[in-house]
Amino acid sequence: MDKKNTFGEEILRIAIDLDGVLADASKIWIRLLKQRFEITIKKEDVNEWDLYRKLGISRKEFEDVFNDAWKEWELVEETEENLFQKINLIKNLGKTDLVTARNQKTMNDVMKWLEEKKIKFDNIIVVGEFESKAKLDYDIFIDDSPIQITEMANSGKLSLLYMQPWNDDIKERNNLIKIKNFEEVEKVIKNYTRNE
Repeated sequence: MDKKNTFGEEILRIAIDLDGVLADASKIWIRLLKQRFEITIKKEDVNEWDLYRKLGISRKEFEDVFNDAWKEWELVEETEENLFQKINLIKNLGKTDLVTARNQKTMNDVMKWLEEKKIKFDNIIVVGEFESKAKLDYDIFIDDSPIQITEMANSGKLSLLYMQPWNDDIKERNNLIKIKNFEEVEKVIKNYTRNE
């Protein structure tokens, strides 16, 4: 923590991912996979990050499905109830940004979804699909990507892995902690600031 506010106090910088952490579009993309490719799958069966390989479709075909799911943004669910209140509690702990690799073409739909759900951030940062978030200037990352979270932890940042079926095999370590909900996130961050 090296950023300071006007009183000279250090400000914690927190990055929160979108898909799989705040937003759950799985019901939509599962339906689209069935419609387009006659693939039947359940969310709990998605046990790897690069799912398209297991399904026998191309990365682009899977990305198109995932992007098209956001066209139905009104049907995208929250990962947990009362999310806007929980994010507000996190925002009280430091500067809190949404940091996503979501396709730029879908960001208008994302913004509508955030507005409808009353979820507000200090900033919204969109990175490239293959860009490592670990190089960004944050103290704490909350993400569901096993690839991103490992890079974040390897860079020495506190990395909170939001549990999903596709990241279950990631092992915890001192700065890589598995969390199930934002109540746990709040506890971990408060403990982190006490020990700084």
